[in-house]
Amino acid sequence: MRWLLALLVFAATAALGHFVVLHAIPAKIMATAMERMAERGVPMNQWTASPRMTPQTQTIVRPSPDLFYALCRFETADGPVLITAPGWEGYGSLSIFDRRTNNVFVASLDGQDAAVLLLHPKDKGASPEGLPDATETVFLDGPGLALIRRLAPSQDAHDLALSLADGAICDVVRDR
Repeated sequence: MRWLLALLVFAATAALGHFVVLHAIPAKIMATAMERMAERGVPMNQWTASPRMTPQTQTIVRPSPDLFYALCRFETADGPVLITAPGWEGYGSLSIFDRRTNNVFVASLDGQDAAVLLLHPKDKGASPEGLPDATETVFLDGPGLALIRRLAPSQDAHDLALSLADGAICDVVRDR
């Protein structure tokens, strides 16, 4: 009888540990990151470029000094979010992270074609009209982060990447 009680306690502890590691901790990490970005003035549904990475501008441990970074906080509760990122001569990527830090979408930005993505909340009706033909759709509920990375090892390359980020879109789409 004691071994059965011990087995039940072990199973309950393992199930609780499984839930905490796979659900609660990642959600807390993303919620904390989103809160800190909001405190630093990073707006919702707008691309925000980081300054060129140097020891003086680092806010995280060991970001690559050869990469340009731009991020967008988004929330699909208000409707679908359109994300665009222009192509780039050389390495570039667009990544989407959900509220539990899962990387739910990645697109290469190498070349001339722009990435066009619609983040559509589940169970919120049809997609808006008038979107570009090449639009991919990802069903995603709640908040998340979009991240553009581009290889920009020089100040000139960083400035060019910054000018491309200014033309990118991260915004809630209303029917047109």
